[in-house]
Amino acid sequence: MTGFARRPLAVFVCCMFAGMQASHAAIDTARLSLPTGEAGNSAPKDVSAAGLRLAANDTPVRLRVERKFNVLGKKKAPLVPGVGIEHPVELNKDDSYPMFIVADNIQGRADEVTEAEGEVEVRKAGTLIFADKLTHWPLEDEVEATGNVRLLQEGTEVETPHLRMKLTEQIGFAEQADYYIVKDVASKFYRQQQTVVTVASSSAVSTGAPMMLNVPNSYGLPTVGPARRPSEGSGHADMVNFEGENHIRMADSTYSTCKPGQNDWYLQSSEMLLDYDRDVGEAKHASLWFKGVPIFYAPATSFALNHQRKTGFLHPFFSTSTNNGFDITTPYYWSIAPNYDLTLYPRYMAKRGLQLGVEANYLDYNYRGMTRLEYMPNDEIENARRYAYNIQHQHNFGRGFSASVNWNGVSDDNYWEDMSSRLLQTSQTQLPKQVILNYSPTPWLQSNMQVLRYQTLQPDPNNPIARPYFLEPQLNVVGFKPNVLKTDLSMIAQFSRFTHPDKVVGDRMVFYPQVSLPIVHPAFQITPKLGVHMTKYALDQQTIGEPTSLSRTLPTFTLDSTVIFERESNWLDTNYIQTLEPRLYYVNIPYKDQSKIPIFDSGLTDFNFAQIFSENRYSGFDRVNDANQLTAAVTTRFLDASTGVERFKAMLGQRYYFKPQRVTIPGETTRAADFSNLVAAVNGLIWPKTYADAAWEYNYRDGTNERLSLGMRFQPELGKVLSASYRYTRDPLTDKSTVDQFDIAGQWPLNGQWYAVGRYNWSMKDSQLLEAIGGLEYNAGCWSVRGVVQRLEAVSGTPNTTFYFQLELNDFGSIGSNPLGLLRRSIPGYGKTNELPNSGSLLSTQ
Repeated sequence: MTGFARRPLAVFVCCMFAGMQASHAAIDTARLSLPTGEAGNSAPKDVSAAGLRLAANDTPVRLRVERKFNVLGKKKAPLVPGVGIEHPVELNKDDSYPMFIVADNIQGRADEVTEAEGEVEVRKAGTLIFADKLTHWPLEDEVEATGNVRLLQEGTEVETPHLRMKLTEQIGFAEQADYYIVKDVASKFYRQQQTVVTVASSSAVSTGAPMMLNVPNSYGLPTVGPARRPSEGSGHADMVNFEGENHIRMADSTYSTCKPGQNDWYLQSSEMLLDYDRDVGEAKHASLWFKGVPIFYAPATSFALNHQRKTGFLHPFFSTSTNNGFDITTPYYWSIAPNYDLTLYPRYMAKRGLQLGVEANYLDYNYRGMTRLEYMPNDEIENARRYAYNIQHQHNFGRGFSASVNWNGVSDDNYWEDMSSRLLQTSQTQLPKQVILNYSPTPWLQSNMQVLRYQTLQPDPNNPIARPYFLEPQLNVVGFKPNVLKTDLSMIAQFSRFTHPDKVVGDRMVFYPQVSLPIVHPAFQITPKLGVHMTKYALDQQTIGEPTSLSRTLPTFTLDSTVIFERESNWLDTNYIQTLEPRLYYVNIPYKDQSKIPIFDSGLTDFNFAQIFSENRYSGFDRVNDANQLTAAVTTRFLDASTGVERFKAMLGQRYYFKPQRVTIPGETTRAADFSNLVAAVNGLIWPKTYADAAWEYNYRDGTNERLSLGMRFQPELGKVLSASYRYTRDPLTDKSTVDQFDIAGQWPLNGQWYAVGRYNWSMKDSQLLEAIGGLEYNAGCWSVRGVVQRLEAVSGTPNTTFYFQLELNDFGSIGSNPLGLLRRSIPGYGKTNELPNSGSLLSTQ
């Protein structure tokens, strides 16, 4: 009995009163101590497991008992003086348990009323009540409690001097109540996204995207936050009416997502409804207060609970920039149906005028899609009408048929530089207009027909962009049938009609059957493959004297072999399994003169670890290289000995040529050496919470680096990350560098509440700044503020400087311009400071 205080107590188990004849009773589920009076009156003569027989005069019997249990157990939440408990308690909602009443004194009449007084505790499935005095009517399942009342009910906690409630129906009222509600909601910002794993990240030619954005989750960095998080709500009301589960109506009340007693901000109203079934709050005569200052008033308003969207005006966002001046957008969201919604984006730019944007989303069992439009009737700077659109649709017709649409367009070449917004943010110069129809009659056979056109933008007149060929149409058939007489059969068939206003056009037919014989063993794998590449062209708009019909037939042979060795290893007190994986890949394709075949969709692919194990160094089908070559490479991996997860990988490879190169594309010089450039790549953990990625391509002939990328990301926890990278790319056709830049970015706490964010991206090839970002964030728990400045160099024209300032009230809304999208795509590993796992409270459970 150590640790339990001795005091008068009665325990009442409601279900035990069924069928009893006595009018008053007191029962103890623990050991009973029945005292005698001063005159020696004896206690009741019979105490049984079913109940307690009372004295003949029907006088209530006082039991002196010893408390042997606490209905909250070890997880009883401590009181916070003046503001309630720290966290609501989540209760076990199991109706098979009886209702218990624990108090100093209990008396009542069977099936009519029970009265308890003195440190009353009531437990029922999903409900706990503490009070000084309580009355219970069992037939109505109704209670009335007074004096220091605390109600705990499924993540909701109410403190009040007076409560009356029907427990099962959760209908009743409370006066002068303080409430605290915690709901478990999905974390949208930290929801898991598909990770794109690349071996040689230096192959990227975009100078805008950071290198270290995609780090696989398996390497142990906190790249993904928890899928769910607590969302809090608290406040005070003169009157709280409980209108059933998840429905609370309040009079003269306040609402805030701050913890009880922290009144940094709150919504005050004469009447308020919290509907957690729809995740919507409604308020009348509502005023929003921040730090004691009113900043908003509405005679009637509604707002989303738990940051869920609902019909109505969303919080406006604004920014200021050198291109557009003061820029403000006030979105209006329309929840048409659970699977349909539409958002309007009226936008005003001080220097350009009014723009209207709209985004529509729809989803059904067999189809889904999204349409985004932006329209400005008159740009006051350009004195022209400007617009942009993006239409996407996917449809499943059944029986193997499906279709998709991706249709994009803008009004002019400089639209993205001048008008990039939250709705349409892109810098691409080839805008596709594509329609695809797919048919897959069996799992091993897939076919599709597509029509593909492009809108080609020319933002920089000094660097014109070539317009690609259109496909009008293209038909593809791909088949793969494994384990046919111990062989794998595959086939590629394609018909393409290429159109272009200024170049040779025509039809191309491709048929490429292949057969392979995989020999698989736990320690090695050998796969010989034989194929025949057949191509036929019918050309138009040819130069006089050039052929209008061409054909090409090439047999191909490849032999792929891999051996895997393993050994146990230890690094930094961690056990690993180290592998050594040598690989040989042989290709033999005879020479065929292809100089008269036009280039429709072919190009020289990047030389990296993905390409050196392919049979053709050209993309597309207009060129098939002649080959008598062997690729030799070796890979070593460090696998976690307990889980088998890869933690580190290093690769080294080179290709050896047994005959000179003869097939080329226009602008390509023939290979002089009998071996290729050397390629190497390393990626993985080099220290706890430190991920590195390096790729290198070295040209022996010229003694130069063709490609080099180095990157490192240190991330001990969410909201604390530093990254640095350098990349260099040289065009083998022109021998000029196309990318030569370094990039530094990070987010770091300055103290418990202040965070610094920044990025610096510099091009050494152009000796200019590409992008600079600097800002501060302050996390106050239930609100946060962000100030960010971005300096972005334009492809042509003048640079643009944008200032973002946002005040965010957690799970309620925000005021100002939202920089989260910019920070997330510019700073690898950026974390939302007011949704970090350790920044908010977690639900206590019982």
